Amino acid sequence: MKTALFVGRFHPFHKGHEFAIKPLFKKFRLVIAIGSTNKKNKENPFSFSERKKMIRTVFPNKRYKIIGISDIGSDKNWTRGILKKAKFDVVVTGNNWTKKCFERSGIRVVKPRLIKPRTYNATRIRKSIRENKNWKALVPKGVVPIIEKSLS
Repeated sequence: MKTALFVGRFHPFHKGHEFAIKPLFKKFRLVIAIGSTNKKNKENPFSFSERKKMIRTVFPNKRYKIIGISDIGSDKNWTRGILKKAKFDVVVTGNNWTKKCFERSGIRVVKPRLIKPRTYNATRIRKSIRENKNWKALVPKGVVPIIEKSLS
């Protein structure tokens, strides 16, 4: 069985991520790369451990590896850093920048199945969380208490 890498920031992990990742378990061994581990700001409000916990809560009975990735100034060095941390055959991403980075390294990239990308959009969800608007329906049930704890 081949191994797939799924890269995301997961600020927060939402139902769109769940929808995209879930079918991958049937086709691949999976490595989930959590990006921007060295950032903590309005656009990156959750720690690496919080985001890892979100994913583990949603997929508790699946086998997969989670790695953390820092943002660095070089696309080439960012890609090399990931290649040093994990072995994989294919990258699954809907992000054009991530696609470009890995295709330059000769790695096959495929697009995941997406569900309502305008609805399940992390930027929009973060804004709803900040404004205390309806965000709970956009994230998996087990993720809600992790976000709520982070807010307190």
